[in-house]
Amino acid sequence: MDAIREFWATTRRFPPDFDGYRFLGKAVNEVGKAKFGPTWTGFEASPPRLLMPQPDPVLGGIPFDELAKPHERLAIDLLLQKHRPDFGRPFPERGPFGPVVAPFTFEQWNEGIRLAKETDAKSLAIRQRFAVVVSSLIECLREGRMRSALRPERGGEYSAFLPPSSWNSEGIDCRFSLCRMHPIRHFSGSVAGDGHQLIFVDIEGLEKLLASISPVVGSGMPISRQIADMKIKDPSLVRGDIAKRFPALSKGEFDMHWKRAAEALPDLKKAGRPPRKSTQ
Repeated sequence: MDAIREFWATTRRFPPDFDGYRFLGKAVNEVGKAKFGPTWTGFEASPPRLLMPQPDPVLGGIPFDELAKPHERLAIDLLLQKHRPDFGRPFPERGPFGPVVAPFTFEQWNEGIRLAKETDAKSLAIRQRFAVVVSSLIECLREGRMRSALRPERGGEYSAFLPPSSWNSEGIDCRFSLCRMHPIRHFSGSVAGDGHQLIFVDIEGLEKLLASISPVVGSGMPISRQIADMKIKDPSLVRGDIAKRFPALSKGEFDMHWKRAAEALPDLKKAGRPPRKSTQ
């Protein structure tokens, strides 16, 4: 188990609330549960490794397995071992340069590719959920609607509130992996070590964010589906009306879900009120 997965698997060890502060790891899970309901697992920061090249699934274009690299063949084999034991594939043998995977039949390889795509789709959904939560928290911290401070890992006094500008960067998602940052080198890009300290946020600002999250967002239904359902139930709703029902989403987040909803419901692309019927 790697350090990040172990960190999120032991939330009971997270520091307790004290003096109006809450540990960032707790805040991440609270916002995640509020936004995604039971879909949020708490392991979004350490999703399964992607098996297919992104964004173009090169493996999916290979007609058979001869051109696949050794690690790709092993990944496909492990998926088949786990999900298709009926194929009766032998376990890889130990070779001088690593595991030696048995040849695949055409059916086995195609099924392995399908399973890899299915696995990656789930992993990408997990990554997206985490990105949405991180984006929401960064936006609040950058705009000063929530404040943050640092504390030595072993305990002690909190630092002075960090300036909102310390969150004004596009390369700080790494802070959320282990909820740590360096007290001086704010934008170092490292996730831990070398004097890093624990990140805390003020409870008052966090609670305001949680209160702003519409209950409909945390219902467990995909937000794009909720948007489409709203339009179906009330065709007079325009984009602005629907956006107001998701106050916890940033404009970028809402635009992403709106685009998906419009793909399923073309009427949303009109984004305006339907023309009035003539009374003549």
